[in-house]
Amino acid sequence: MDKDVIEMDKVVEKLIEIPQEQVEEISKAVAIAKETEADARDFYKKVSQKATDPEMKKAMELLSKEESAHYKALSIVEYKLKEQGKFAVIDEVLISFEKPKIYPGKDVEIKEFQNKSDLAALLWAMRAERKAELFYSKQAEKASVEDIKRFFEELAKFEKGHFDYLDGIVSTITDTGDFILG
Repeated sequence: MDKDVIEMDKVVEKLIEIPQEQVEEISKAVAIAKETEADARDFYKKVSQKATDPEMKKAMELLSKEESAHYKALSIVEYKLKEQGKFAVIDEVLISFEKPKIYPGKDVEIKEFQNKSDLAALLWAMRAERKAELFYSKQAEKASVEDIKRFFEELAKFEKGHFDYLDGIVSTITDTGDFILG
């Protein structure tokens, strides 16, 4: 047996039968999701390599690792769908890494983030995370098998968490403390 297949089988909790007519649609969704996760992983990795601020670097490395974990889980699901026509329920699906303490309060002055490219990267990332969340939510709504629904709901929840995390960073660095409504 292939070494990669043996490694895969270690994280597969169970394989579930899915209606044959749904295999193709789920396979397409998984392929799109893998591409999305790979793009996000590569983007975060590139941003982390260019980051001059150590906390920004850690934040982008964290997101890159999480997107890599999602890509791996989706790759296993894709492989099992192609090989056996079954959906792999992964017990370590969405590994959560410890988030760095990046900009915990509004009183923190962050001159490094006045750099437009950093802010642009954060805004792009937020948009990408929101789109991924909506995609996974839609796939969960379409799923008629509970384990598949839960898998996509978990992915959506992670992407929402990524969005909220990035939004917190942007809120901190863009808060001037003197904005008054009215």
